[in-house]
Amino acid sequence: MLGIHGIRRAQAEYYLSDPALELPVSGPGQWAGRAAEGLGLGGDVEPDEFCRMLESRHPGAGVVLGSGRVSVPAFDLTFSAPKSASVLLALGGAETARTVLAAHAEAVAGSLSYLEEHALTATRRSGPARAVLPTSGAVAAVFTHGISRNGDPHVHSHVVLANLVHAADGRWSACDRRGLEAHRVAASAVYQAHLRAGLTSDLGVRWTGVPGHGSEVAGVGPDLLGAFSSRGADIRRHMDERGVHGGRGARTVWAATRPPKAPAATFADLAVLWQQRADDAGGRLELEPGRARTGRALLDEHRFAGVISLSAHGGAHRRDVVAAFGTAAREGTPASALERLVDHWVPPGPVGVAEPLQQRRTVVPANHHLRALGPRPVDPDDHAVWLGATRALDAYRDKWGLARASAPLGEAPNLAALPAQRLADHIRTEREVTAARARLGWHEPAAVERGLGR
Repeated sequence: MLGIHGIRRAQAEYYLSDPALELPVSGPGQWAGRAAEGLGLGGDVEPDEFCRMLESRHPGAGVVLGSGRVSVPAFDLTFSAPKSASVLLALGGAETARTVLAAHAEAVAGSLSYLEEHALTATRRSGPARAVLPTSGAVAAVFTHGISRNGDPHVHSHVVLANLVHAADGRWSACDRRGLEAHRVAASAVYQAHLRAGLTSDLGVRWTGVPGHGSEVAGVGPDLLGAFSSRGADIRRHMDERGVHGGRGARTVWAATRPPKAPAATFADLAVLWQQRADDAGGRLELEPGRARTGRALLDEHRFAGVISLSAHGGAHRRDVVAAFGTAAREGTPASALERLVDHWVPPGPVGVAEPLQQRRTVVPANHHLRALGPRPVDPDDHAVWLGATRALDAYRDKWGLARASAPLGEAPNLAALPAQRLADHIRTEREVTAARARLGWHEPAAVERGLGR
């Protein structure tokens, strides 16, 4: 999950004062972002540099960058891991906790890279028109924590993003917040997909969940999820008691009931308390780590279509396709691989809110594609093989007027009765599809593998 809200200069101490002792590897915040590297920033965040960043000044030299007259000096991009991943950190031991934190950090970096490439923009006015410009990237500081104010395990990172970008025209200015908000769902999907891929690879976990409700680690049961979700339970209880409904009501109750930060405690001490809470709830981890995987990872086409169909504008921006692919990769995929998948369907172009709108049918596979080749592979190279076969199919169907046929090559024609040219095209196309299926390791009939009845 990714939340975005503006912060004030006076809030610097809030981020700098928490040593994050609850983590097995604690330490200060870390600089992040391509533009931060360009300013010579890297490694641990120094308090003076961080404060100067929130004043729209060069963190090192201290000179003002841009106009220096921004009302919101920075944004807090809060990346939160699924509750089940936080439970793994709490109950899996120190080594597992370090693995969870490493996967989380890499996922945050992958999502921030996506935002830099596609969402972090500047605007320039020229009369009534407003142009959207790409930028050199982010100036950001990352602060990672592992506990909520209620004492629940809660892996999350605050990416404090300076409201300061260096645009393609060479000028420093405030960023276009519209781009961040427009890409929030896509960036969250990138983070979640990268995290799932990391934990799947490093811990061998499986994932469970239904569209619209996110994914959780299989084996972390509802007893454990409930035992370590006390903050959410408090908010729901207060909403019920006061008859409050909706997102705005939830945010109001969240702010009104927010407890003060608890005194710092070490990971070792908290691990004992967390295990006691799990024992009291009668829950335990039931993971099956290290099990060998077979077959290629496939997209959940139902999830993909579900995300695309929810777009309110009736079409699909590139960011919508990113969100759909990230959600449909059930066991996740690295951020770089996710970008390559999307490039097959919507090549990069204008950024931020300037992304053009695509027709939905151009980014959702046709039924005859799925009948012939099954769901799309998650691996980008396999995906290219899948796409090549679909193009051969479509060329055959277009040439011989089969646009309305449900079967990939038309309704079981009498091959002996076909004209010579169509027979040759039919055999060649069938061979291309069969060869693609063989390269993808799919030897059973497509109708069995497509999984459209699940």
